[in-house]
Amino acid sequence: MTCAITLAACGGADGEQGEDPNAEAAAQLHDAQPIHVGDVTLLPESSEAGTYSELVTVQYSEEVRASTELDKPECMDAANRWGDLDTVRGAPASVAAYEWDLGNISSILVQLDEDSAAEALAVKPPEACAEYTATYEDGSSSEYGVTDLDVPRVGDESRAFSIQVSDDDGQNHMYTVMYRNGGLLGTTSVMGPGEAEDYEQMLVDFSEAAIKRQGQML
Repeated sequence: MTCAITLAACGGADGEQGEDPNAEAAAQLHDAQPIHVGDVTLLPESSEAGTYSELVTVQYSEEVRASTELDKPECMDAANRWGDLDTVRGAPASVAAYEWDLGNISSILVQLDEDSAAEALAVKPPEACAEYTATYEDGSSSEYGVTDLDVPRVGDESRAFSIQVSDDDGQNHMYTVMYRNGGLLGTTSVMGPGEAEDYEQMLVDFSEAAIKRQGQML
């Protein structure tokens, strides 16, 4: 699966951000990421913190996106189009990756104000993006499908969705809860081959654990 459509599928690198003015705030966000949730374990070497637009994970995703062609160009980065907002791109952020028996989990935290977090949460893909095709630089292609998920509310407000990816290697899925906790924007994503019912409870449990730890650490 490519990183062109979603950040959550891609591991980052331990973030040495140099003169990043958001380094301290981003480090605090990173410390507020969950350590253990059930049998989910943090992978520090695949996690990073800093200004959102400067994260390795984000930059790699944007490089792949630039070399990808869609049959519906308006669907490029459909699930993460909130990441193009100026308020998000310049904000302190943390991306944490986790290992789990049923798939890979990632948690993204972005520090905003309440209005900006609510604006980002409200950004949704066009209805036409329920199905589209991506063709990559090497000539391979994938079929994408985006649908809403019905899971309990997380934080002050939230929404959930799934992305199904079909290619020559079979099918893969990503399930995401995007939530607002005050002025903090968070996403929990699980990627794996299973169906939604295999992952919905973990999405909610992990997100609630994340919010609890944010209350303890921030």
